[in-house]
Amino acid sequence: MNKVLMPLLFGAFILTGPGFAQTPPPAEAPAVAAPETPKPAVARHHDRYPELHKAMRKLRGAKSDLEKAAHDYGGHKLKAIEAINQALTELRAAIAADPK
Repeated sequence: MNKVLMPLLFGAFILTGPGFAQTPPPAEAPAVAAPETPKPAVARHHDRYPELHKAMRKLRGAKSDLEKAAHDYGGHKLKAIEAINQALTELRAAIAADPK
């Protein structure tokens, strides 16, 4: 029994020996700050037309409120939504028409 047990124990020790060695935890990489992205030289539409974009946001909010309304109010809800869609179309056309 001793002749069989010793080689098995020795083999197990050899195979698992490196697994018991203590290794230091990996060093964390230093934090690198992301480079700042420069602002574009050309002004965006939101910067050039703040009033128009504010109006468009408010119109989209009103449209969302109307779409959530439970009643159709005699067809006037649908007409109001169509009017808002037309107003949004006109505001987009106004921005596009600007010669820049």
